[in-house]
Amino acid sequence: MFTMIVGRFKIVATSGVKNGSVRVGKSDAVAYDVIDRHRRENPRPEKVGIPFDDAWSYCVRRQASAQGVALLH
Repeated sequence: MFTMIVGRFKIVATSGVKNGSVRVGKSDAVAYDVIDRHRRENPRPEKVGIPFDDAWSYCVRRQASAQGVALLH
């Protein structure tokens, strides 16, 4: 199972929404879910079935926003 920690978020490789969003290894990944690690109760994914680049961008932007940093594109 592939998991990457980005600040308070966790990116998890999945088989994709069509295949039941089962956690898989990186080479078998079709999509990725983003989970907020600080949400102890009911840790539902923030984003489901998105490409890795979108998951990474989401985590970095949310982390920067929480710290009051503006990211320039």
